[in-house]
Amino acid sequence: MLLEARAKGLIKTGQVKELREHPQATRQLNDFWRDTDGLLRQNLLFLPLDEHLIRSAQRERRRFSLLTNDSMIVASMRRHEIPFLASSDRDFERVSGITLYRPTDL
Repeated sequence: MLLEARAKGLIKTGQVKELREHPQATRQLNDFWRDTDGLLRQNLLFLPLDEHLIRSAQRERRRFSLLTNDSMIVASMRRHEIPFLASSDRDFERVSGITLYRPTDL
């Protein structure tokens, strides 16, 4: 919403505070929802996030020196027994127990 509001000239700074100060501007923001709705209509599986997964991610983060989002991906893969990952992120090469497919077209 912030990016859309700034692109449409509804706010100048792109800060949440500024958008909150102009609540009428949110009525003019529809692109973000169109994009979100497009994602929801695809054949995607959304995996749940809970305290146990966050704690598991911390262990993955420490064990393999991963960034937060990467460790959440690995913890989710382990919980749901997903052995394969397609990513151009070389950090996943350090993770044992998964098979990394690195696309060459990125």
